[in-house]
Amino acid sequence: MKVVVASAFEASSLKAHAINTVKIAEGFAKLGHQVHLLCLAPRTGPVQIPQLEAHYGISAPMVWHQLPSAVLGLKITPHWPFFLLALPLMLRLSPDLVYSRNYILPAMTSRLGVPTIGETHAWPDNRTPQFRAFVRATHHRAFRRCVTISHRLAEQYAQLGADSAKLMVLPDAVDLDMFMRPDVLPAEASPYAGNGPHVVYAGHLYDYKGIPTILQAAALLSDVHFHLVGGLPADIQRHRQTVDALGLQNVTLHGLKPYGEVPPYLWYADALLLPPSAEHPSAAWTSPVKLGEYLASGVPVIATRIPALLDWLSEEEACFVAPDQPAAMADAIRRLLTDASLAARFSAAGRQKAKDLTYEGRVARMLADWPGKAAS
Repeated sequence: MKVVVASAFEASSLKAHAINTVKIAEGFAKLGHQVHLLCLAPRTGPVQIPQLEAHYGISAPMVWHQLPSAVLGLKITPHWPFFLLALPLMLRLSPDLVYSRNYILPAMTSRLGVPTIGETHAWPDNRTPQFRAFVRATHHRAFRRCVTISHRLAEQYAQLGADSAKLMVLPDAVDLDMFMRPDVLPAEASPYAGNGPHVVYAGHLYDYKGIPTILQAAALLSDVHFHLVGGLPADIQRHRQTVDALGLQNVTLHGLKPYGEVPPYLWYADALLLPPSAEHPSAAWTSPVKLGEYLASGVPVIATRIPALLDWLSEEEACFVAPDQPAAMADAIRRLLTDASLAARFSAAGRQKAKDLTYEGRVARMLADWPGKAAS
């Protein structure tokens, strides 16, 4: 089957939706489908394909199409401009299926009769015209699936008028080929200096991701080194000021890394932190990309007890703590560092869980009971 995966991110972007879309495209390719990935080129020009493959850790063949990010000096936005720019190429490709994380493009491809899967993680209060068009489009005959990451979001979309029969809830996924930890890790390959212990958070550094809680926990554990991998420059600078103000000598801000370079930062950790705040609305529906990556790494995970994470994780697969409580996080870290058998149980259960969260498995579920069986 010829599949077009289309989304208006810039090639080489490390935002979660970009990584997710690229890996979904690879998931189709791993199942044997012919995949064309449509995205935008950075303003500096198209990125070389070998660079993109290394950047995202791509191991399955697919064709990249990088559309211009600006035309006549005007930026191509994710809605009508992106669809109109992509349409001629899509017509030439004549796909059997379109998958998209945008609103207008899947709405229009389904209107044109092209079998379409649209994915959205839109917040429940989204009332934009573009999202409403997406919701209405779920009633098109060719709109086959509306995928999201939470039953709570699916319920909201149904209340807004989405075709409930087409709603499908799937957690975000993981590339096991990239993130499953090898049986033997050479000490010289560690990205961390010193003997540790090393506790790691990998992802964006927005406050609602729990970064203030991590920094306050670090203040309680001066003998544990905390590593924050990722973050936009403004967020890194803001948290560096906090680190300096608290006089923390045990916190390293590593900055944003190419996606293909992230796994060793997890493999060489003693514990991984997944501490979203309960004070943010997304606590009800988030499905972090890092969840599957953490579990696959075989390193025990400390997660905050919020509804969204409890949807996908059990008490046997992660060490749950109260959200927004630095002392609780510090206690959990100390417990895992001093109880090797407990850490090993979480590690083994997490690795087993990760096997159910692959991108190819996620794609296969999207295609289950597909008309014509969606043969590759």
